[in-house]
Amino acid sequence: MVLYAVYRAPKESKGRSLVPRRLRELGCRQVHRSFWEIKEEKASKVLKVLEKNRPILLKRVREIRKPRFMKSGGISELGSLVIVMYAAPIEVKRERIKNFLVKAPCIRLCRSVYAFSQNHSFFDRENELVDAFKFATFIKGIQGDVKVIPRVVAATAGSNERLLQEVRGQMEGKVSDIIESCKELYQKALRGDDIASIRSSLSKNKKRLLAVKKVVAFHEKWVRMDFSRSLMKSYKAFRKVSSTVNRK
Repeated sequence: MVLYAVYRAPKESKGRSLVPRRLRELGCRQVHRSFWEIKEEKASKVLKVLEKNRPILLKRVREIRKPRFMKSGGISELGSLVIVMYAAPIEVKRERIKNFLVKAPCIRLCRSVYAFSQNHSFFDRENELVDAFKFATFIKGIQGDVKVIPRVVAATAGSNERLLQEVRGQMEGKVSDIIESCKELYQKALRGDDIASIRSSLSKNKKRLLAVKKVVAFHEKWVRMDFSRSLMKSYKAFRKVSSTVNRK
């Protein structure tokens, strides 16, 4: 059975070189950045090496699995994932890729590696969001290198839980960014800064908020997480700055 280990690279330069060296000593093969193919019998040793780096252990399966839920309401398995990893040309700004991913209900595993639900169409009937295929096509369109690995699932309960933590953390982070941006615009409006510039930024925030709302709806169906409280805070922050600008 093919196993994959993905982790968050250490911030310090010493750790960034030490971890890959230890993984190679265990016979692991680097697939892309912090995403490695490992031998099943070495899984416990690999996890020991990566214990401080939020490791996630994945495996490939033949069938496409649906998410499984517990009677208590929690999710016991995310179902099949599609892993997309890429390398963009140097001249392509990272912001361009980031903006494209605003409408992507995916999980960032590490730098340039994302996991998408293989059952995407089941949760996005209108085909409004970005799935693994659309993202891979986008990367090819900017002349980037891309690799796709389908039919991947969490190999352990701990890895499944960490994936869920990543979903929540990343979604909360996106909403928090919008709230902070609105707070900054509100202060600029109170100071009487350039209203045209504030309106332009507010319009961008509105588009981001609408996109995040659709991604949230996807995640609520996929992993049954409730982000309504966070979204409500973002709505209030947006309305606050909007009403202030409209009075100018």
